[in-house]
Amino acid sequence: MREKTAAIVVNYNDSETTLAQLRRIRDYAALDAVIVVDNASTDHSLEALRAEAGGKVVVLAAEKNGGYGAGNNLGIRYAAAQGYTYALIANPDAEFTEDCLRSLIRAFEKNPSLAVIAPVQMNPSKAPGAERPGSRANVLSGAAAFPLRNWFADLLEAGPVARRLFTPLLHYPERHYRAKLARVDCVPGSLLLVDVASFLRAGGYDERVFLYEEEYILGQRLRKIGAKTALLTSAHYVHRHAASIGKSYRRALDRQKLRENAMRFYFRHYLGCKRPALLFAELYFALIRLEIFLTGGGR
Repeated sequence: MREKTAAIVVNYNDSETTLAQLRRIRDYAALDAVIVVDNASTDHSLEALRAEAGGKVVVLAAEKNGGYGAGNNLGIRYAAAQGYTYALIANPDAEFTEDCLRSLIRAFEKNPSLAVIAPVQMNPSKAPGAERPGSRANVLSGAAAFPLRNWFADLLEAGPVARRLFTPLLHYPERHYRAKLARVDCVPGSLLLVDVASFLRAGGYDERVFLYEEEYILGQRLRKIGAKTALLTSAHYVHRHAASIGKSYRRALDRQKLRENAMRFYFRHYLGCKRPALLFAELYFALIRLEIFLTGGGR
């Protein structure tokens, strides 16, 4: 008997994007359930989502908006209670095929030591040909996976200019992705398949963080229990970045403030940063905000 798999989709004030995702994937035979978590939306979202409930579609209503991690934790705890082995954490704006999902499930079945596996993330705004499956250029440009770095390297990654200048130092080299199943420290949070038991044993997402840095925090928690993460380089999906979050936080500066709060927390609680490093981080954040403002992201 095959293991049961549920998809977890978190919504906040964006039922249009979430419903589009739900309608794309609810008939996938590889999914035994689609669990939609409404994160205490303040618009009509919950009513619109409940109208689609039934069959394999379950709609959960969070009591409060505790952030992205809290919403996914709620969905995964429900999946665990219902006896699901795997949970596919899927952003509403992450588009994937059933073949992609089946490839992830097969990889899990062949590698039972894994706790997390993800396909290659692709950005549809890249140059023509960037969405070609297995494209090495896409693997690198899409930041397909991340190593767990020190605080200074994480700061460089957060800066739009520094990220471009120091890409070779901040990411895995291209040769790391030559294997069909590449072992990595963490993967983007927009689409990943998790072993429910391992995810919960690691503590899931840290609900003290509202948004951003989830990938690194989950990577740290999984590393602590000796759990493994991998990237399936033969599978891919398209992530329409900020299609959902951009509706709630339209200004780039507002999103930057959320990111800074998450990084401060991560630096203190997971990297053990002291006052000098934290002060340096504040100066660097100010430079990033200035860059965003000068390029028009503050409007």
